Amino acid sequence: MRRRGLAIALLVMMVGLVVTPWALGKQTLQIMVHDTGDYLERTMQFWEIFGRENPDIDVEVVPGPAGGSSPEEKLAVMVAAGVPPDLVRTWNAKQLGATGLLQDITPRFQTLPATVRDDFWPALIEDLSYEGRLYALPLGTVATVYFYNKQQFAEKGVLAPSAAWSWEREGVIELKKFTVDLNGDGVIDRWGMGLVGGDNLYPFMYSAGKGRPLFSENGREFYGNTTEVRDALQVLQDLAQVHGVMRTSGGWTDFAEQTVATLVWGSFMAGYFPRYENLDWDFALFPTLNGERAAVVWAETPYGISVGAKNADLAWRALEFIASTEGQQQSIRLGWGVPPARRSVTVGPFLQHFRGKNIDAVAQMLSMPYNGNLPRLAPTNAVNMFKDTCTTVILGQKAPAQALDEVTPTITAILENQ
Repeated sequence: MRRRGLAIALLVMMVGLVVTPWALGKQTLQIMVHDTGDYLERTMQFWEIFGRENPDIDVEVVPGPAGGSSPEEKLAVMVAAGVPPDLVRTWNAKQLGATGLLQDITPRFQTLPATVRDDFWPALIEDLSYEGRLYALPLGTVATVYFYNKQQFAEKGVLAPSAAWSWEREGVIELKKFTVDLNGDGVIDRWGMGLVGGDNLYPFMYSAGKGRPLFSENGREFYGNTTEVRDALQVLQDLAQVHGVMRTSGGWTDFAEQTVATLVWGSFMAGYFPRYENLDWDFALFPTLNGERAAVVWAETPYGISVGAKNADLAWRALEFIASTEGQQQSIRLGWGVPPARRSVTVGPFLQHFRGKNIDAVAQMLSMPYNGNLPRLAPTNAVNMFKDTCTTVILGQKAPAQALDEVTPTITAILENQ
């Protein structure tokens, strides 16, 4: 009887150790998040789900920077102070990798099944890498797409933008039908498309230049003064100044408020448009320019493992969750839209989120061979100078060649002296 009692006691102890290994104490994973309103609330929900799926991990959220400062600035301070978070939400993983503030996760990424690794959109992996080394994984993906107002197209008898559309032809002929004076006061009240500016300029240039970047990866060389870039800017100037189909002020709310019939913007806008109950919109392929089409692709809400992280292994488990089908389904449900892996475009939550929308156009745009990324390592003042110069061209203040020739020496000097 004594032996039997001892055996039972040992068995109970063994079962307790196997079933509840975290009973001896959870490990804490510190995650620095983006600190702002609804975005923060959805982020908290995502990591709460991860915590439930991993009961041996105690997730501790470290608030992100307030005001206008970036996660990169706060992370640099925390690393210097010797108190870095384990996982950090960043805006620019390439920059943090280049400056040594994020761990190289390439070896860990290689441990994932090839079916998972190869399923990430290639342009997305490029956006999160520096010199061929990967530094983060994202909750979502953004690609510039072409949005159009289905109701306005139907009213004008114009078919939805198709693969045959080009900026040089349909961008003029069809969009002119939407540029109208609605109340007869001699002032245009509705335009064929919204203003193109900022990051939304790049798809025109990538299309014309067949994917040629505007800055070198290390941000020290400027490639933006080319015949192809001039061609793209001339097309944009003509749309605004010659044909009058593009508005020369405003932003994305012009589309939401239906004062423009089409819009070039990031695919993430799909999360904002449902707030406008009377807006009947859909995705379309980006029209071709010089016979080609391309998108700018970037990572939405990327997370990386901080240099000096106390629990890097736990942080990697969090990144594995992001890469998993379960994690991507949750990110779609919580509003990060387009998933980072191609397989997730076919899963139920994604199809449900975009029910009735032309999601094939988004998938096609993410797969274009000439897609490019944002210029991550070029100094912000040089990038903004280039964008501002493009705006002066669109506004008709200067010709493309003149504007680019004038600004190139200044941009080059900034790059060489950084």
